[in-house]
This record gives sequence, structure tokens and C-alpha cells, in this order.
Amino acid sequence: MQGSGIGPTLYIVMKHDLRTISELNDLFKFADDTTLLVPQNTDVDLSLEFQHIKNWAAENRLIINVCKTKEIVLHRPRARCFSVPAPVDGVDQVACCKLLGVLFQNNFKMEEHVNFLLTQCSQRLYILKQLQNQGMTASQIQTVAQALIVSRLLYALPAWGSFVSAAQINKIDAFLRRLKRYGYVTRDYCMADLMHSSDYELFRKSLKPGHCLHDLLPVAKNTLLLRPRGHDFMLPYCASNLHKQSFIVRSLYNFV
Repeated sequence: MQGSGIGPTLYIVMKHDLRTISELNDLFKFADDTTLLVPQNTDVDLSLEFQHIKNWAAENRLIINVCKTKEIVLHRPRARCFSVPAPVDGVDQVACCKLLGVLFQNNFKMEEHVNFLLTQCSQRLYILKQLQNQGMTASQIQTVAQALIVSRLLYALPAWGSFVSAAQINKIDAFLRRLKRYGYVTRDYCMADLMHSSDYELFRKSLKPGHCLHDLLPVAKNTLLLRPRGHDFMLPYCASNLHKQSFIVRSLYNFV
């Protein structure tokens, strides 16, 4: 069914019965990508869960590409001591891996992703320059710049934007100023505005009961509100700044 219109849908239906052994572990499925999340305090370790997935694949006559399978051990950015488990047999344990187009590091920093993103966008500036030399109008150039560059910066921004350092924000803002100086965009873009607009748009969508992120929201308040508010949910307690930087938590605080 590869290449067919209904192939991805049929695969999602077939993969519906793939679940973790332990309820403490999570399995995230997006089309043909499967991500297994195993916390430190679990009753079924990663090796057993991975073997369970391989058994399921064998029963369904599927082959897991172990060469493309990566293991990453996430830890706090300033953690002084933490134990790194032994890697799963046949799987590379890496410090950075790509998940649905975003490069995640094991310390929750985003240097690799920002550098990759700016390199990719800088290469696309050359395409815009060539189109300009071929006589494309300014408005057409701006449309292409929006599709090739601005949309690339906006891709999955709520997931990684809050983990970017001040120095990396300055690099992104400098690139956006260069984009405006060349006449490829008409707006004065900056990282803070892109973050706010993308967060607000996604958070508004997550408030709808049918949205995939809606179940991650906390319980609503039972008290009568005297003035209009952005939402009626309880504000969660944040034990660490890393927790508060996550999309759902920061949106609950920013759009209250």
C-alpha cells in the first residue's frame, strides 16, 4: 500500500492495537513513526517494552528498521549526577535525535535544532535570490519566502521554542531582520511574536474537546468567575522551570 492515498490511514488502523506492557510507559504513534517513552521509575524497563514491539511487528509481518531506531536518555539541563542505563541491544544510544523534523537533545537544549534550522533557511535564501534574478515580482517572492522560510521557522514552534536560549533567539531575530532587509518579507518578524502567535493559536484549538491535546489540560475551576478570563482551568504547580516551559503549562499561565 506504499504510495497509495489510503495507505497511511490503513496503517494507522492496523497499528491501533499496539500498546505498552506497563501503564507507566507511553507510546506515541504518528503515521509510521512510533515513539516509546519510558520514565525512570517504571515497572517494565525499556528492553522488555522494545521486545514487545518487535514481537508485535513480527506477528503483523512487519520489519522494524533497527538502523533507524535510536535511544535517547533525557535528563535535566543542570543535572550533576544521573544514571544512564545500558543501551538496548542493537539500538544506538545518542545525545541528539530527530523526531518528526525537530532535533531534540538529551539535556532539553536546542542548539542542534536552531543551527540546523538557520542553515536550512539560509540555503533557501539562495533560492529566493535566484527567483528574483529570473524576474519574479516582489509580491511573488514574499509568498515564496512565507512558504519556504517563515513556515519552516513556525513548524512545531510550540514544542521547541521555549527551550531556546537568549543567544539562539538573537540569531533567529538577526536572520529575520536580514529577511526583511532583503525585501523578502514585509512584516517585522521576531522570535517573541512568532512564539506568542503560534502558542495562542494552538492553545485555542486545544480547548476544544475533540482536540488531541485536550486531555492534557487540568481540571476546570468550580468557582464563579466575575470577569472574563482566557480559560477556566486550574493552574498547575511547577516544581521546576523546565516543567513550566512546556507548552501546556506555559500556555495556562500566559493566557489565563
